Amino acid sequence: MKKSTIRILISTLLFFTLAAPSYSKGVYILCYHAFLERKDPYSFTNDQFRDQLRRLKSSGFTFVTYEDVVNDKITGNKNILISIDDGNKSVYQAYYSIMKPMGIKPLLGIYPAIINRMKYAMTWEEVKRLADDGCYIASHGYHHMFLSTKYYNEDPISFKKEIYLSKKILEEKLNRKIDTMLYPFGVNSDIAINEMKNAGYKYGMTIEPKMASLPFNNNFQINRYLMTKPGQKGVIAYITKNAGTVQAEKTPVTVNTAQYSEQKTEPNTVQENTGGGSLTSIISYPERIKKFLTEDIIFTPVKVAVEKPKKVKFKPFVHSSKTSAESKNKSKKISTKTEKKNQRKKKAA
Repeated sequence: MKKSTIRILISTLLFFTLAAPSYSKGVYILCYHAFLERKDPYSFTNDQFRDQLRRLKSSGFTFVTYEDVVNDKITGNKNILISIDDGNKSVYQAYYSIMKPMGIKPLLGIYPAIINRMKYAMTWEEVKRLADDGCYIASHGYHHMFLSTKYYNEDPISFKKEIYLSKKILEEKLNRKIDTMLYPFGVNSDIAINEMKNAGYKYGMTIEPKMASLPFNNNFQINRYLMTKPGQKGVIAYITKNAGTVQAEKTPVTVNTAQYSEQKTEPNTVQENTGGGSLTSIISYPERIKKFLTEDIIFTPVKVAVEKPKKVKFKPFVHSSKTSAESKNKSKKISTKTEKKNQRKKKAA
């Protein structure tokens, strides 16, 4: 074979090798909150949740564990990791009735302030049992506060409590190392990441609708898809269609709902990944964050003002003298008839 022909063949082979799509390795991390019979956008019924999982499984997806992900033990990108934020009591039941029978071990983001304290949250015994059964436990802050630069500047002690104390309590209660933070609302900042590294965290997860490619581009900016009632069909349809392509890694999902358009930068709001904004607590949050909050879903110890029942003024009805007299006569007649009736019964006996 001539040298020129060999060169052409090699050049052609190199061209098609470089031009061919390199199928990325990664995982789609889905972020859930609760499994309840509620109308809010963040709660799914058990049947809805089960149907979503079955649809993904029938589409060829594999449910992986968090250990598989961080230890790079997965192949391809048709992988799903279920993550569940907060610690709602419904998670315990959903795990044993739905996830465990399907071989699914979720990643659970727990914030200690509500555990064993609020009736809608799990107990420490329940959280520990889930952990011992293979569910991976991550911190979700202590009071579920924004890890923004603004919050740090205004209250550095409380800010650090979210990072350090949550880790300390989870490790003491569950007897295991906590190395991952699921940022409340996905909000994080450079100062938060620096403190997390100092505390011993290795990973941080935000809310960004993209596949998490492996190895991670940034261990503290791991992508997750927020699952809501309006958006869940779009998310599942997107990842089902695009898994296995380069596009799945590079292009975020576009869903025709408000859940992701909320991430656009607005004046005086917390900005993800920059730490900007005006928020200092989860009680005084901007409008775009309010959409993430639903009563008993993102658990905030906020006192709800209960409207007192109105006092109704009324005057008691007073009988007139005429009416009173008529009433007395009527009572006498009834009494007389009763006596006569009783006398007849006695004679008959």
